[in-house]
Amino acid sequence: MQPQAFQEFLTDHDQVRDALQRASQAAPAKGLGVATDMVALVLLFPLVRFLLMEIGLPWLATLKQYSEVERRRVEDWIDRHAESHGLDPDQVEAASRQLMEELEQTTGAGARQQWEQLRELLKE
Repeated sequence: MQPQAFQEFLTDHDQVRDALQRASQAAPAKGLGVATDMVALVLLFPLVRFLLMEIGLPWLATLKQYSEVERRRVEDWIDRHAESHGLDPDQVEAASRQLMEELEQTTGAGARQQWEQLRELLKE
């Protein structure tokens, strides 16, 4: 999946888009205007891809929450990759904490289905 396809996915999947908007608002993007702009959400694409593909969705795991080890892996990814994607590491870290919290609190079948669908598309 490329960023353009990610943007199209967000347009059609409101529950994922809403969760990413809340994560984006935890650390408003510099110079991009309102954090809920689609551009700001698409900037989170590398983080979302890493989180869903390397860490996973919490409800698919036994504990239903991200462990400290998994949180540290996200922080390590941010330290290594955020700047190479043109992202401010502090902002990405704030957004990642909010996004992980959003995912941990996702209980609705429709929302979970949208996140799982995105995860499957990222595998392609």
